Amino acid sequence: MPGISSHNKKQPSGRKAGPGKKKVVIVLVAAFVLLAAACVFFRPVVLQSVLFLARRTGNTFCHYLLKSEPQFYYLLVEKNGRDMRLFDDEALEITYRDEFIIKSVASDDLGGKFTGVTVEGIGDRGNHLGMGLRGVDFVNAIMQGESGEMGQSAMNAYKIRVYYKNKDIALIPLHVGITPQDWLRFAEKFSSSQKSIRYLKEAMEKNANDTGVRRVLAGIYLKQNKHVEAAAIYEEILRLTPDDAGVKKDLARCYIQSGRFGQAVEILSRLIASGKQDAGVFSLLGEAYGGKNDWSEAVGYYSKALESEPDNDGLRLLMAGACERAGQTDAAIGQYLEITKKSPDDLSAWRGLGALYLKNKKYRQALDAYTRVIKASPDDAYAYVNMAIASAGMGRNNEEMSYLKKALALSPQEPAIRFHLGAAYERRKKTADAEREYRFVLAKNPDDDQARERLAEIAFQSKNYRQAAVYLEALARKYPQKLDILVKLAYAYGEMKNFADSARCYEKAVGMGLRDQTLYANLAYTYEQLGKEKEAVNYYKKVSPPDTKTSAYIAGYYLKEKQFPEAIKYYQQLVKLEPRKASSYFSLGYAHSAAGSWDRAIENYLMALKYDREDDEIYANLGVAYEQKGLYADALKAYRSAYEINPQTKVASRIPRLRIQLMKEKK
Repeated sequence: MPGISSHNKKQPSGRKAGPGKKKVVIVLVAAFVLLAAACVFFRPVVLQSVLFLARRTGNTFCHYLLKSEPQFYYLLVEKNGRDMRLFDDEALEITYRDEFIIKSVASDDLGGKFTGVTVEGIGDRGNHLGMGLRGVDFVNAIMQGESGEMGQSAMNAYKIRVYYKNKDIALIPLHVGITPQDWLRFAEKFSSSQKSIRYLKEAMEKNANDTGVRRVLAGIYLKQNKHVEAAAIYEEILRLTPDDAGVKKDLARCYIQSGRFGQAVEILSRLIASGKQDAGVFSLLGEAYGGKNDWSEAVGYYSKALESEPDNDGLRLLMAGACERAGQTDAAIGQYLEITKKSPDDLSAWRGLGALYLKNKKYRQALDAYTRVIKASPDDAYAYVNMAIASAGMGRNNEEMSYLKKALALSPQEPAIRFHLGAAYERRKKTADAEREYRFVLAKNPDDDQARERLAEIAFQSKNYRQAAVYLEALARKYPQKLDILVKLAYAYGEMKNFADSARCYEKAVGMGLRDQTLYANLAYTYEQLGKEKEAVNYYKKVSPPDTKTSAYIAGYYLKEKQFPEAIKYYQQLVKLEPRKASSYFSLGYAHSAAGSWDRAIENYLMALKYDREDDEIYANLGVAYEQKGLYADALKAYRSAYEINPQTKVASRIPRLRIQLMKEKK
């Protein structure tokens, strides 16, 4: 049957599509449903990707066709071997151990022809794409520089700038984290500076239980001789690790160095009680007891330390020093000799031995010891000085000067050598040379009070009291409790007629408990010059035994005050001191006259005449006494004797009157 051509066939209007079209529709619907489901369940990833792709496509179209500025999307960064994307709202976090590379920039500039990256703060404005960067470099720069405030946990000194044709299109912060390990690392690096302490304190704040950081900080304090601060850190460590024997010993050392010897003894004793009995502990106990001036105990513990370490010469030196201070001179010498026997070249032992011999005036042995020092160390200037001292002790004055000059040649600017040279000149009465050396010492070291004291003494002995006062004033300000300085200063003021300051210094000396007859006499004299008679008398009375000057002054004061019994008492004292002196009897007679005791007055005037018959005043006063007794003939005789010696005598006018009186009596 012949077929029918298609153009002749008619399709009804309501005829359904074939099976193939249905499949396509189903697939499309299914795809849409799956896409919708993905957007619902995986929206943060898928939806973001779809939107990003759409946005980037649009922006790229605008950039290339409309010539608009390209948009930035992200940086591709390799950090510690792993890739990561940094978008414009993210920061790159790095620490000391991190390394990173900025591999590429995602932007509308697809080829990246005009786009680059600069890490702000690393020193240049070049393109840093592909450059390897280390976190340690950023950390070091921050901690050594001024880019951040010390102590912050994160530093924001650096930024990553993304630019297109020299115009910034993105700015990504670079956060540098500073860890406790960083603080510790830098503290160890800068252990001699104050910055290190700040580093370590920051590290301690970051890890409150880290004893290692505290040990380092304590070590830095020890290097700076801040033993109190170091002790406080060791105490913190012990609160964290109470059984740490090493820390206890370190703490004990700090206590010793800061003068807290009792606390050192306490902690070391507890160590021994716990069984920690080694040479180090015993040695520290010896040092602690030495600090307490309990040298007998110190010797005992040094001895125990030596039992553990008999070959430890350092310990034996400490033992020798403790024996010396404990008054065990022979034992100290024995320890030094023990060291020299085993170690003949140990100069510390020879020096210690020499010093001990010098101290005990064993000059021959001292000279031998320092000869050994010079043999091994011919440039030891101080050894020559000590040889000079030993030679002087042996009476070898020429050798003394020879050794001093050798010392001076080795170290001409050394004040100690110049001082000893000055002392040698002073003993030889070469005052000018001695003064020159002492002045040199004082110029080199204005705080050298030994030189200042010697200069004061030279000026004092030379009666240059004004210069002496300058030195003594400086010494008195520094040593207000030194009575010898105070008394000399008072005397110098007195010789300068500065009696007010002289009295002030003497009064201070008395107030400090000085009881000295010369001091009393000088203070009384000073008061006398100031017109303070009552005060002068009070101190003259303290002079024992009394002398003629003090007795006469006291008696004269009481006579003036009309306290006749007291005046007579001290004039009698004066007569006892000078029993063959006319003036003493005359003064006593005058006191009796003032008191109206005419018989006693006559008695003493006659005694005065026994020792001096050429004094008209004695006769005159004797005549007055006779006249008061009514013994006119005796009075006239005394007046005539006064007149014969001195026609100008005050009693000459009484002679005619007494003659008339006697004539009346005869009638």
